[in-house]
Amino acid sequence: MTAAGDARIQAVLSVNRAFYDAFEALDLDGMREVWTCTSGDVCIHPGWDIHRGWSEIRESWRAIFAGTGYMRFEVTEVHMRDHAGIVQLTCIENIYAVAGAVSHHSRVACTNLFVETDQGWRLTLHHGSPIASSMAHARPVPDETLN
Repeated sequence: MTAAGDARIQAVLSVNRAFYDAFEALDLDGMREVWTCTSGDVCIHPGWDIHRGWSEIRESWRAIFAGTGYMRFEVTEVHMRDHAGIVQLTCIENIYAVAGAVSHHSRVACTNLFVETDQGWRLTLHHGSPIASSMAHARPVPDETLN
């Protein structure tokens, strides 16, 4: 790969990490910074309807963040494909979350599409599909975890 290609890949990986950092921090402003925030954006959360346009997507994140007390991601099996101006990233999201005093672990197959904008690389599509063989197993959370 060329130095320019390496730089593009590193820039996209940085935005992808910022996406998951905002997700873990339950940070709507951080989430807004990684998206193109246009009417062309698309977001499909596992088990949800398709959200089109930044307004709908922003409200979906607001709902997720309001109902979540803690979330951590381990992103594995990252594969990228560079298509002049668009980078496709697929990965597995290993999600550890606490919601309603119950801890959850789930695995989600994910596709993120990034486009090159005047502000740098931005996310324009996020699609997560649950991996059935590892659906979340709810179990009570010890009280000290919630404090």
